[in-house]
Amino acid sequence: MKRFGAIARMTATPQRQISTLTASAGAILLVFFLAPDAVARTSVSTANVSDSFRQGFIAYWQSGSQDFPPRLQATVAFWFRFHLVKAGCSVLLLAVAVALGVTLRRHFRQRTGGRSARLRRGLSCVLVGVLALFALTALMANVQGAAAPFASLLPLLTNGGADGELAATLTQVRQQAAAHPSPGHSPALTFMVGEFAVYHAVLAAMAATITCVLAGSSILLWNRSRTSADRHAKQATKLGAAVSALWAAVALVITFSNAMNAANSPQALAHLFTGGW
Repeated sequence: MKRFGAIARMTATPQRQISTLTASAGAILLVFFLAPDAVARTSVSTANVSDSFRQGFIAYWQSGSQDFPPRLQATVAFWFRFHLVKAGCSVLLLAVAVALGVTLRRHFRQRTGGRSARLRRGLSCVLVGVLALFALTALMANVQGAAAPFASLLPLLTNGGADGELAATLTQVRQQAAAHPSPGHSPALTFMVGEFAVYHAVLAAMAATITCVLAGSSILLWNRSRTSADRHAKQATKLGAAVSALWAAVALVITFSNAMNAANSPQALAHLFTGGW
């Protein structure tokens, strides 16, 4: 029993916790890049998703219906599962990044050191911050992709150019999107406009939530810096408040731009098919 207690205490040390969390982050990153395609693929995979979507889209546009033809249905279903798996990995990675940040903070509070030690601490904080930012960005992008998988596939129609039947189809899409909501447009366009609105509304909602969280964190950190007695802690807290405020401003811009695109989805869709995004 004493031996097991000693092992438990060893694994509970900050160094062991940091090592475990770092290894977990590396494993999750590996899964993030390798697992989604393997888990979600059927007849469609990342290797052929572009060709599959292009061919399915042509059939969809020509069908005169809002219902997906089988090939397009399979492509959109794959893309949904692909983003869902990636979103799950992103949640785990974000949780590990937060836990790692908390553990490092506790570890650093128990230690003192000179300039080199502070530089190491600063570098560790930057790396954890980059990891957390990557996880959060990936989570937002993949939740958005899972919420509106058809809309997130649309850039594949214009990336790399188009010719033949696809070029003719995209010409019709551009004309009808520019004239929307004129009567006589394809039923597919009605679905696309609605899906594009959802695509941007989801990102606007997530960005708005993050804006509020970051703004609140910035205020909290700034108030804490005013009551801190330690000079180095005071500077670090002020820096954290400034960084939080900066990212809150970035998130606010993302919120506004996506809210505008959601409210004006026909124009945003037309802009996409003329080379914008």
